[in-house]
Amino acid sequence: MLSFSASYGQAVSETEARSLLEKTNYNKKRGNLEGALGYGLLGLDQAESLDSEDLIFEFRSVLGDIYLSKKDFKKSIHYFLSIVLHAKRIGNQDQLAKGYYNLAETYSSMGAYNKASDYYYQVSVIYDKTGFKQGKANAIESLGINYVNSNQNEKAIDTYERLLKIAISDKLYSYVGRAQEELFHQYLLMGNNKEAIKYGILNYERIKDRGNSPKIAEVSDLLSGQYILSGDSKNALKYANIAVQKNKNKIAYLKNQAVALAMNDDVAKSMSTFDEAINRSEKLRKSNDVAELYNLKAEVASSKEEYKTATNSLEKAEQIAVSNNSKVIMLETYRIYSAMYKKRGSQTQYDEYRKMYEAVKLQVGDADAIRSKVTVSKENLAESYEQEARAQISTLENQKLAKEREKLRSEQKIKELEILEQRSKLQEAEMQHIELEAQKAKQEILIVEQQAKAKLNQEQLDRLQLQAEMTRLAEAERQKELDILQKESQILQQQKDFETKQAKQAKVLQYIIISASLIILSILAIAFYRTYNTGKTIKEQNQNLAEQQKTILNRNIQLKKSSEAMLAMNNKLKKAHVNLKVLLKKEQSTREELEKANMEIKNTQVHLVQAEKMSSLGLLTAGIAHEINNPINFVSSGAQSLLQNFTEVKTYIENYQKVIALDDIEQIKKYRAILQEDEETLNELQTGSEELLADVTYGISRITEIVNGLRTFSRHDEAEVKDADINESFASALLILKNKYKNKAEIVLDMDESIPQIQCFPGQLNQVFVNLVNNALDAMEDKGTVTITTKDLDKDWVEVRIQDTGTGMPEEVKEKIFDPFFTTKDIGKGTGLGLSISHGIIEKHNGSIQVESELGVGTTFIIKLPKKLELDEKVLENQLS
Repeated sequence: MLSFSASYGQAVSETEARSLLEKTNYNKKRGNLEGALGYGLLGLDQAESLDSEDLIFEFRSVLGDIYLSKKDFKKSIHYFLSIVLHAKRIGNQDQLAKGYYNLAETYSSMGAYNKASDYYYQVSVIYDKTGFKQGKANAIESLGINYVNSNQNEKAIDTYERLLKIAISDKLYSYVGRAQEELFHQYLLMGNNKEAIKYGILNYERIKDRGNSPKIAEVSDLLSGQYILSGDSKNALKYANIAVQKNKNKIAYLKNQAVALAMNDDVAKSMSTFDEAINRSEKLRKSNDVAELYNLKAEVASSKEEYKTATNSLEKAEQIAVSNNSKVIMLETYRIYSAMYKKRGSQTQYDEYRKMYEAVKLQVGDADAIRSKVTVSKENLAESYEQEARAQISTLENQKLAKEREKLRSEQKIKELEILEQRSKLQEAEMQHIELEAQKAKQEILIVEQQAKAKLNQEQLDRLQLQAEMTRLAEAERQKELDILQKESQILQQQKDFETKQAKQAKVLQYIIISASLIILSILAIAFYRTYNTGKTIKEQNQNLAEQQKTILNRNIQLKKSSEAMLAMNNKLKKAHVNLKVLLKKEQSTREELEKANMEIKNTQVHLVQAEKMSSLGLLTAGIAHEINNPINFVSSGAQSLLQNFTEVKTYIENYQKVIALDDIEQIKKYRAILQEDEETLNELQTGSEELLADVTYGISRITEIVNGLRTFSRHDEAEVKDADINESFASALLILKNKYKNKAEIVLDMDESIPQIQCFPGQLNQVFVNLVNNALDAMEDKGTVTITTKDLDKDWVEVRIQDTGTGMPEEVKEKIFDPFFTTKDIGKGTGLGLSISHGIIEKHNGSIQVESELGVGTTFIIKLPKKLELDEKVLENQLS
C-alpha cells in the first residue's frame, strides 16, 4: 500500500510538472516572458525533486531560451552550460549536442562569434559520430550563418562549400539550395565574379520554376550585376530583363538593365531606362536613390563619350548630395567627375575633382571595406560568463551531492533489511529455478532422442534411395551394353553373310574348274576320236586346243582376280565398320561443339543487345535525373514546411480545446485576446499552407508527367502487339533527351494529329525513335534543328521522318550505316549497334527504313510502318524470344 501511494504521488507530481512545462512554453510563445519565467523556475524545482532527467533538460532549455530573449546572456549561459555538464556526466550525446548548440546561439547573439563558432563545430562533431546527418548539416549551416554575421567571409565560404558537399552526399536536398544561395552572396561580397556566377546560376535554376517572382527577380538582378563586372554583355542584359520582368515595381532593377543596354550598344534605350528609374524615384521622393541613379547614368554616358549627358547628370547628383549633406553620394560624384576628365585629357579639372574626392574620402572613410565584427571585449565577456556559470554549477552540484550522501546513509539501513528479505526470496526462487531446469533438461533429452531416431530413419531412407538410384543406373548401363552387343551382332551377321557368299563363289569357281577339266578331257577324247576317225590334220586340232587352253587360262585369271577383289572388299568393309564408329564419335563431338558455339552466339547477341540497351539507359538516366530533381525539391521542401505549419496548428487547437473545457466565463474572457491572436496566426498559416500545397501539387504533377513519359518509353509489353500512338512515343523520347538537346538544338514537331493508333511493339519502336533522335543530335556540332514529321500516308501506311541540319554523310558511310558494329563516333561513345537494331525492329514490323543525306546539309531518316501488323507464327515466336 505504501509503495502504491508513493508511485501515485510521483505520477501526480510528474503530471503537474508537465503541465507547468506547457504553461511555460505557452507564455513564452505569447511574449509573456515574466509569466513564463515564473512557471519555468517552479517546474524546474519540481523536476529536480522528481529526479526526472528528461524534464530537467526541458526546463533548463526553455529557461535558457527565456533569458536569451530577455538579453540576459549571463543567466542564459548558466542554464545552457548546466545542460552540457549534466549531459557529459551521464553520457547523453543528444542533450550534449543541444546544449552546445544553445550555447553557440547565445554567444552569437551577444557578438562573441569566435566562441559561438567553437560550439557550433562541437555540435557537428557529435552528430557526425552519432550518424545524425540532418543535425550535422544544421550545425554546419548555423556555423556558416555565424561567419556571415561576423563578416568572416572566407570562413563562411569554406563552411558553406563543406555543407554543400555533405548535403549532396547525404541526399539532404533542402540544404543544397540554401548553401548555393549563400555561396552566391559570399563570393559576390568577396568580388569573385567567376564563382559568384557559378553559384548564382545554380541558385537561379533551382528557383526559376517555383513561381516566386520577387525571389527570381532578386537573384537575376544580382547575376546581371556579376555579368556586368565580368564584361559579359549578353548575359548581363538577359538576367537584367528577367529581373525587371519578374518584378516591375522594383526601381533598383532598372539600374543593371540600363547598364547592360549600354554594354550592348543600345545607348538611347539605356538613357531612357535611367530616366524612367529617376522619374519613378522622384515621385516616391527618394532623393538619395535619384542621386545614385544620376551618378550611374553619368558613368555609363561617360564610357560611351556622351559627355554632355554625363556632366548634366553629375551636376544634378551633386546638388542632391549637397542638399542632403550626403558625403557618400558626393564621394561617388567626385570620383566619376575625376575619371571623366582624366579620360578627356582635362588635367586641370581632373586635379580639382581628385582633390575634392580625397577630401571627402577622409570624412567618409573606406565605405567598401568589409570588416570583421569579432571583438576581443565581447569574447572575453562571454568567457567570464561561462567561467562564472561553471563555478556556480559546481557549487550547486557539491551541495546537491552532500544532501544525497546524507540521504544515502539513512536509506542504507533500510536497504540492508530489504537485502536480507530479498536473499530469502532469492533462495526460494533459485530452488524453483533448479526444479524448472531439471524438467527442461528432461524435455531436451527426449527431444534429442526423437531427433536421433528421425535422423536414423532419414539415413535409412537416403540409403534406400541411393540403392534404387544405383540399380536404375546399372539397368541403364546394362541396356546400353545390350544395344552395343546387338549392333556388333548385326555387323558380325553382315560379315558372316559376306563370307558365305564368298564361299559360294569359291565353290562355283571349283565347279567351273572341274567342268573345264572335263570339257578339256572331252575335247581331247573327241579330238583323238576325230583324229582317229576323220583324219583331220593335227595342226588344226592343236590350234583349237591351244585356243581353248588360252580361254580357260583367262577365265582362271579372272576368277583369281575376282577372289582377290572379294577379299579386298571384305577388308574394306571391316575398315569401313571401324571408320564408321570413329565418324559416329566425331559426329557426336562436332554436334556438341556446334551446340556450344550456337549457345555462345546467342549469349553474344544477348550481350550486344544489352549493351545497346545500357547505352539507351545512360541517355535515360542523364535526361531524367535533371528533370525530376526540381519537382522533388518542390515536394520535399514544401512537405517539411507544411509539417512545421501543422505542428503549430496542433498547438493552437490544443489551446482552443483548453478554453472550451473551461466553465468560468471570466476565465474565458481572459483568454479572448489570446485566441484572437491565435486566429490571426492561423489565418497566416492557412495562407502559407495553401501556397505550399500549390508548390507541392505542382511538383507532384510535374513528377507524374515525367513518370508517365517514362512509362510510355520503357514499356514492358514487347511480347505483345498493342495499339500505340506514335506521336505520344516521340513525346516520351524527347522527354528522355531533353537534357541533351535543350541547349544544343531546336526541336521542330510537325505531327499529323489525324494519325490513328497503329499495331506494334511500343517499347521497341520507342527505342528506335530515341536512337534516331539521339544520332541526329550527335550529328550537329553546333546549334541546329531537328525536325520530326509524322504523316498518315494512306489507309495502310504511316510515315515518320527525322531530319537534322548536321554534317551529313558520304555515300560510303550511307552504304554501311545499318551494318552491325559500324559507327562514326569516337571509341567509347557508341556501340555501333543502334541503327542495326533499329533496322531489325522496323523490318520485324514489316516496315522499311531509308536514309537520305547530303554533306554539309544534313540527314533524313524515313520510316514507313503498317497500321496493322500481321505476323506469322514463326515471326511471332522470334519476337517473343
